[in-house]
Amino acid sequence: MPEQAIKNKTAIAGIGWTAFSKASGTTVANLAAEASLNAIHDAGLTPRDIDGIVTYYYGTDSFDVRELAPILGIDRCNFDLFCGLGGGWACGAVAAAAMAVFAGVCRNVLVYRAMNGRSERRPRNPDAHAARGVKQWTIPSGVNHAADVFGVPVVAHMARYGTTTVDFAHLAVMQRRHAGLNKKAMMRAPITVEEHQASPWITYPFRLLDCCLQTDGAAAIVVTSAERARDLRHKPVYISSVMGGSVAGEHPWEVNAHKAAAPLYAGAGITPGDVDLAELYDPFTGMCLLHMEGFGLAPRGEVGAWVRAGGNALDGETPVNTHGGLLSEGYIQGLNHVVEAVQQLRPGGVLDDFCEGAHDYDRAHCRQVKDPHVALVCGECGDTSLILTSD
Repeated sequence: MPEQAIKNKTAIAGIGWTAFSKASGTTVANLAAEASLNAIHDAGLTPRDIDGIVTYYYGTDSFDVRELAPILGIDRCNFDLFCGLGGGWACGAVAAAAMAVFAGVCRNVLVYRAMNGRSERRPRNPDAHAARGVKQWTIPSGVNHAADVFGVPVVAHMARYGTTTVDFAHLAVMQRRHAGLNKKAMMRAPITVEEHQASPWITYPFRLLDCCLQTDGAAAIVVTSAERARDLRHKPVYISSVMGGSVAGEHPWEVNAHKAAAPLYAGAGITPGDVDLAELYDPFTGMCLLHMEGFGLAPRGEVGAWVRAGGNALDGETPVNTHGGLLSEGYIQGLNHVVEAVQQLRPGGVLDDFCEGAHDYDRAHCRQVKDPHVALVCGECGDTSLILTSD
C-alpha cells in the first residue's frame, strides 16, 4: 500500500479534558461543554470557528452534537457524525474528522466524548431482549461482559505462547507507575505484582487489576488543516495515517492489528521501529499485550517477556500508555489516548502542564518521552488506528 494522500494534510490543533472521577456531580452536557471549550481555547479558536462535530453514540450515555452546538455557540455545522464501534470509535472519529477537513467540507472539526460512566452508566447484565443478532449466540451462554468477550483471544494467546497472568501484572504495574506521574490520572498509588496477583477474579483470565476504570469525565480535540494549524497556538501534531475500518485477525490469538498494521505504517511511510511511543487501547491488560504484538512492537509470541523486561517503560524500547492508560488514568472511550499522544508530541507538552520543577527528562518526576516524533494510537482490537507525527 502506498503512502496515503491524506498524509500530513490535517493536524490536531487543540486538546481539552475535564477532571476524571468516580462522581462528576454534574451532567454529561456540562462535561461535554467543558472539555470542548477547553480544546477550542487550546487551539486558539472560538466556538464560531468550529463547523464540524463528531462524537460517540452507542446507547444513551452520550450527548447529542445538535444539542451541544447551540450550547457552545456554534451557529453553523457542515458535518456532524455519531460514531459507534465501541472501543474502536475514537481513532475512527479522528479519521472521519480528518477526512471532512481534507475534503474541504469543514475547516475545523471538534471531536468529543463525554460520559458519567461510573456514577450513571456502569455495565449491567443484559436483559432477555439484548440476545438478538450475533448476541443470541453469546448472551445465553453467559458471555455478558467485555471481559468475557476479550478473554477469548487472550486465553488463546496464553495457550499458544505461554503468556501468563504474571505478564499481565507487569503491564498493570508499569502503567500505574506512569499514572503516578500524571496529575489527571484517577489511580496514582503504586501497585506491585503481588498485589495484582492477590486481586479478586472478575472473569478468567482477568483479575480486578487487569480491568480498565469506570470513569466520569470528558475529552475533546480539534482537527484542522495542516496549513491552518501552523498559524495557531501550538506546534501542529500531524495526522499521518489512519485506519478506520474493520479487518479480522487470522488466528484466535491475534487481534485485528495483525492485518491493520501493515497498511497503517505504509500509509505514513514508516516501520514499527520508527514508533517513539504508543497509546494502545487497554480495556484489559491482556488485550493491550495483544495490541503490542499485533503492531510489531514486540516479537510474535514474546510480548510477555518484552513487558517483563520493561520494553513498554518510559525509558523502554517503545513507551506504551505513558499516561497510565484506561487501566489507571481513566476510561474516556480511548479519546484520552489521542489527547496523551498529542501532549507527548508537543514540545514540553507534558513537562509544562504536569511536571513543574522537573529537570530536563527526569523520570522520577515526569512522564515526558525524550524527543518523540512518531506516535501510534489504536482502538479496540487495533483495526481503527492512527499515526500522529510532530514533523
